[in-house]
Amino acid sequence: MSYSTAFSQTIVTVVFIGDKIRQNLYEFVPTSLISQTLNLKAPTLVKILHQLNRAGIIESREGKSGGVRLKIAPDKLTLLMLFEAIEQGRPLFQTHLNLAASGDKPDKAKKELLRVLDLAEAAMKNSLKELTVADYIRRINK
Repeated sequence: MSYSTAFSQTIVTVVFIGDKIRQNLYEFVPTSLISQTLNLKAPTLVKILHQLNRAGIIESREGKSGGVRLKIAPDKLTLLMLFEAIEQGRPLFQTHLNLAASGDKPDKAKKELLRVLDLAEAAMKNSLKELTVADYIRRINK
């Protein structure tokens, strides 16, 4: 598999930010609080936040009451959007096959493998598209 742990770290980070703001605890959640509470090293968190900012998902503010907050409402922000911000078009499955066998059957086998793996990845993305950050926050606050 090709996906990084940054995707799961991103989900936890965004849910944490969204929930803290939902509770009216912060207007902007301090990055030091995120790093400490979620046990994410500062360089890892900076990279995640940079990618989320570049994708237009968060905004940041510096200073005493600075930090980050969601730029997209949690009920409009899907896990697929987070996935795309972090994974940036990388495929789930690496399929660079260098088979010694050649001919019709190995060619068909490679094509079928690609088809099956593409279907699996599409199903995963469809599932992520159905779940919003607001849904996730509601589920953990039950």
